[in-house]
Amino acid sequence: MSQFTPRYQVWLEVNGKRVVGASEAKILEGIQKLGSFMAASKAVGVSYAHAWNVVDDISKAIGKPIVEAKKGGEYGGGTRLTEEGIALLKRYYELENRVRETVLGASSKPFKSRFVHRKVSLPEFTVIGSDCIGLSILVELMLKEREFTYDVVRVGSAAGLSAIMLGEADVAGIHLLDERTGEYNTPFLKRYWVADKAALIRGYVRDLGFIVAKGNPKGIRTIQDLLRKDVKMVNRTLGSGTRALLDMLLRREVEMRGLKFNEVVKKIRGYSVEASSHAEVADSVAKGEADVGFGIKYAADKHGLDFITAAQEHFDFVVEERRLRKPLIRLFIEKLTSKEFEKEAEKAGLHILKDIGSVIYRP
Repeated sequence: MSQFTPRYQVWLEVNGKRVVGASEAKILEGIQKLGSFMAASKAVGVSYAHAWNVVDDISKAIGKPIVEAKKGGEYGGGTRLTEEGIALLKRYYELENRVRETVLGASSKPFKSRFVHRKVSLPEFTVIGSDCIGLSILVELMLKEREFTYDVVRVGSAAGLSAIMLGEADVAGIHLLDERTGEYNTPFLKRYWVADKAALIRGYVRDLGFIVAKGNPKGIRTIQDLLRKDVKMVNRTLGSGTRALLDMLLRREVEMRGLKFNEVVKKIRGYSVEASSHAEVADSVAKGEADVGFGIKYAADKHGLDFITAAQEHFDFVVEERRLRKPLIRLFIEKLTSKEFEKEAEKAGLHILKDIGSVIYRP
């Protein structure tokens, strides 16, 4: 008779949704042991964005943050698990061992860890935050000046501010509009607990609007058109500045009609379909998967699509104040204010401001 080897999988759920299994446990343990999102993601072999999304999903599922900032860190990061995160990881491993003992017998060795500690090399320059062609231009200009290792992680403005708070990023690109004051970016430094440690550097202005097929066959012109039954959209992820602006415009339109925002968006075709970048939005429209997406003009031009401007926004940069003297950050600001960047940025449809590169807020 053939020899069979029993196999099993264990995971924790909240309201029927998987929260922590083997892969998630590796990421959580990596963060706790290495003290850094970036180091943990590289050691586990996943992208920073994936590790961030795992932690964000778990935090939302249990209703409490599972990571927090700490000073130092073996690899220069500043992240550790909260008490809730530690308790969740411990609960998972306890369950893992109980199931293992049931399946393999009491004599089986207890399973203690999913994480294998190994040395990782972190980039010399890290940008985490919103997605913009301007960042790609800046990094290319920096590389012409000197060689260095870098990582540009596109996870949205909110995640970029969180990365600054956790000590994970050198620079965070953000474009968040405060609906109450009409001010971009500065109000959010306090909301993400970085107002006492971070500086805000003036960036540039971008055109934001509707990305549609060539010739605009559906005749999409305004935010009202997203409410039409014959229009299917593709959205951006929660936490991105683009999504925040779109939701603000939609909310205004819906409330003018005396309707409730949460009820109306459920009926908008494609509202729940999320793309992680402007390029992905444009790609969905180009492939005919959606009639319209909300994004930047450069993405539309790159895919040969039409673009209808809906708003202009400030795209600025957050830097932890103590890092302002770091050579690569000084080089970043130098290139931001250069004629080279102005020329390339204008080609990409960005608008240069007179005070670009200036520190418009510091603690």
